[in-house]
Amino acid sequence: MTGDSAAFDPPAEPKWTSHKVTAQEVRAARTAKTDVLTHVFGAKAANVARFNRLDARFVWAGRVLRVPDLPDGAVYTPLPASYAPAASERKYILIDLGRQFLGAYENGRLAASYPISSGRSGHGTPPGNYRVTLKDADHASSVYPEPDGGWPMPWALRFRSSEYWIHSGDLVGYPASHGCVRMFDADAKALFGWAEVGTPVRVVRSFDK
Repeated sequence: MTGDSAAFDPPAEPKWTSHKVTAQEVRAARTAKTDVLTHVFGAKAANVARFNRLDARFVWAGRVLRVPDLPDGAVYTPLPASYAPAASERKYILIDLGRQFLGAYENGRLAASYPISSGRSGHGTPPGNYRVTLKDADHASSVYPEPDGGWPMPWALRFRSSEYWIHSGDLVGYPASHGCVRMFDADAKALFGWAEVGTPVRVVRSFDK
């Protein structure tokens, strides 16, 4: 455990079962004009998406999903309800690369948490202590796609340099970005409205290694 372990006491991971998505389920979801997660899991769909860090657009026949066993009304989060280093800050963003989750803390208490997709191998999101330096609701990348940029990055919060932002983007179930932190669109919009220029951002690899 690291020196931060006493300040970070995450909840235990819930038990889960696996579900292999079938072609019939995909077809039925299309017929019902809904996404496959909602079609298969109903009220549990949001927690399945959070637990797998996965957008329904990337669920196809043959994909194996982990289905968490949670009480009715519970919202899955692997982050602690309180975080001591954030206690003196009115707002504080914690990004856990190991858990692929972001926490929004208010005076050290977890106000909201969101699944993410951070930087892939070779383009890792850099651990460290930063602050939100710019907010741009309609941002476009100045770097990607190469060579001229232009990739849409809505609800963007810059936290390091021009190449590192928290923004709306694809969640495919694993780290896949060029270094930015991607979130579901609704989550990115909510965080954008909550965060302020100057809000601390801490990026950690993991607290249990």
